[in-house]
Amino acid sequence: MNRLYRFVLSILILLYLFLTQNILLAQDKDSLLSEEPLPFSADFFDNENPLKLKLTFNIKEFEINKDSDKYRPATIAFLMDDSVEIVKEIRIKPRGNVRNDHCYFPPYTLNFKKSDVSNDLPSDINKIKVVSHCFKTNEYASILLKEYLIYKLFNIITDYSFKTRLAQVTYIDTGRKNKTDTEWAFLIEPEDMLAERISALPIVQDNLSHSHLDSLQSTIMVFFQYMIGNTDFSLAGRHNLKLIKLKDYRYPLLIPIPYDFDYSGLVNAHYSVPTKALPITRVTERYYNGVCRGDSLYKVVINHFLDKEQEIFNYIDSFELLDKKTKNWVSFYIKDFYKEIRSPNFIKREIRNTCF
Repeated sequence: MNRLYRFVLSILILLYLFLTQNILLAQDKDSLLSEEPLPFSADFFDNENPLKLKLTFNIKEFEINKDSDKYRPATIAFLMDDSVEIVKEIRIKPRGNVRNDHCYFPPYTLNFKKSDVSNDLPSDINKIKVVSHCFKTNEYASILLKEYLIYKLFNIITDYSFKTRLAQVTYIDTGRKNKTDTEWAFLIEPEDMLAERISALPIVQDNLSHSHLDSLQSTIMVFFQYMIGNTDFSLAGRHNLKLIKLKDYRYPLLIPIPYDFDYSGLVNAHYSVPTKALPITRVTERYYNGVCRGDSLYKVVINHFLDKEQEIFNYIDSFELLDKKTKNWVSFYIKDFYKEIRSPNFIKREIRNTCF
């Protein structure tokens, strides 16, 4: 009887272990590769901690065909709430013009198909632009981090700006026997998400003139471009500018929101050159590339930048990812801007001579 009891008990234990293992495997599979919408919280871009991502796809094919507009299959993995790993099948394609031509590994767009965006944000957000490392060197890592810093500084100046999220991306190349490499990148807030955040509507219409723009907000934008030494933008052709209109009927004019700052003097990338039509020879030379406004408006904008000065330098000082030499250069370049706008002759000397 004891032998039979032990035999039956052992069978039951083995059956229990077998069923438990399969349940756990099924649960693990569901948690890793889910067909559910991707969780995507409204404060995703407010988090200062670098996001850790894994992207698995045929990078060899991606680099060879970087001029193609075709999406390619990929798998993304990341931690949600620092505990649950999410793995999802997505699509990826190269993007950008100059950097696509210049970079060995170009910027790219992640297509999540359907994203679950909480807190009443648009449910149709399914694409996120990513600025990538371009080349695997410290110089290019510095270029990327300085551009990311510029986005953060513009967030301090105005809410009418794209938010970004820094990321450490581990790339797993299925075209090279799963060779891995980890590089810096940053994700840019989707335009529809920005518009919803500030209660606005994206404007896609072209052939707009400067008379359609809000004078205060467009001047703040141009001053910021002057601060970072960037002339690589224009309303004509909507070059590196997005336009939004606030839903509040009291503000009928459009607000320009800039992006792509790698041609700025603050970044000072070795491949950047000034716009040919401008009388400057280096991107580090500041040039006011904006519409002529009244002195009273300029003074309002100057005071706005002065009010933000301490916050600007506090953020630069707290940004620990740049080496000391690079951080000193960034601080020096911005201090020079603040020295300029404090000059009594700044408006006459630097703005009136170049505004149009």
